Amino acid sequence: HLVSVIELAKFISQLNPRLSITTLLMPSLLGPSPASAHTETVASTALNVRFVHLPPVELTVNLQNAQPETLVSLCVERYKPLVSDHLRSLCASTKVSAFVIDFFCTTMIDVAAQLNIPTYVFFTSGAYLLSLLLHLPKLDAMISSEFVESTTNITIPGMPSLPPHDLLMPLKDRKNDAYRWMLYHSQKLHEIKGFLVNTFDDLQPRLADAVPQLVAGDGAGPAVLPVGPLLALDTNKGSDHECIQWLDDQPDGSVVFLCFGSWGALPDNQLREVARGLELSGQRFLWSARSRPPPGEMIQWRDANLEEVLPDGFLERTRDRGLVWPTWVPQVAILSHRSVGGFVSHCGWNSTLESVWFGVPLISWPLFAEQRMNAFELVNDLGLAVGLKKESVEDDAFVRAEELERAVRQLMEGEEGEM
Repeated sequence: HLVSVIELAKFISQLNPRLSITTLLMPSLLGPSPASAHTETVASTALNVRFVHLPPVELTVNLQNAQPETLVSLCVERYKPLVSDHLRSLCASTKVSAFVIDFFCTTMIDVAAQLNIPTYVFFTSGAYLLSLLLHLPKLDAMISSEFVESTTNITIPGMPSLPPHDLLMPLKDRKNDAYRWMLYHSQKLHEIKGFLVNTFDDLQPRLADAVPQLVAGDGAGPAVLPVGPLLALDTNKGSDHECIQWLDDQPDGSVVFLCFGSWGALPDNQLREVARGLELSGQRFLWSARSRPPPGEMIQWRDANLEEVLPDGFLERTRDRGLVWPTWVPQVAILSHRSVGGFVSHCGWNSTLESVWFGVPLISWPLFAEQRMNAFELVNDLGLAVGLKKESVEDDAFVRAEELERAVRQLMEGEEGEM
């Protein structure tokens, strides 16, 4: 969520240069974040944004076995004394007008309340997920069985009903600590002053009407402010990358781009099937291909060994119309390029907003977190994506080459390719 938070700080500073913005940063549990360098860039500007890097804290939980939601929530809990000390120090020297927190930092609401500082949640995903989480305490009280066992869609007031298997992952096992933490954060949402949501009315017009229906109280409820799209849109970053040079030689709107986010990766057998699907499609493609790490490693991806993973002869047979890149690629520069006409995406919210911003239609391939919700909304409610049929309802279910071929042809040759 770091890039979105930094963009929010820049946005507020530009709206009101008299405001001083202090951003407290907790170190990542998985090592340096790919977005960490972004803080240095912003800190070097003339904007009145200051970053405070909090020191690491020790966790007693087993990092290998705990779910990400549990890890992050426990980590934030350990930071309460440090954040409290910093807020008290700020209050002693200046007036603190507002305390803006991430969804996973709702335990800090109590810290701000002790100092009479109004708390706002900056919600880095969209209105659909926010509405579900606001409704979660009621769902938890009304339904005793597992949500995924429901034979009907999950009703979310003010929003489209959701198939149970498209719920975000920690809501699919109510016995897990990750679910209990999600429920805790959802309950705490009802205590805040307002929401800043990384979306905009033209994309999700139901937001303003949905939240008042979902918030407990006298009907007044918290303020709901769509502040998006907040994106780091430096299209010059990576403009000299070899991928961009390759795109320069392709016809307008002819390339389908495949990328699964900073932490997204596919197993080797699925990578081979993707290669087969792209070859069958006959379309031009740019593919950021990463492999999953060996079992037991915390890092979520590694650079792919293309010769080892891909089908024999694939790179040679497709070299005139395709480029496979085994590591990081400059996604913003690619999506903004004239030759890109489609995007096979994991449907992370930042990637979704970037595709909408640059007018690039999607093929949805969700992997984890709330991505299945985003994909369902994009395909079935907004009509901005072509859906992929998987072999089962499991999050990591296999996608056949023929199905990818169908979706790519539909996007690149049909009316779906127009946004």
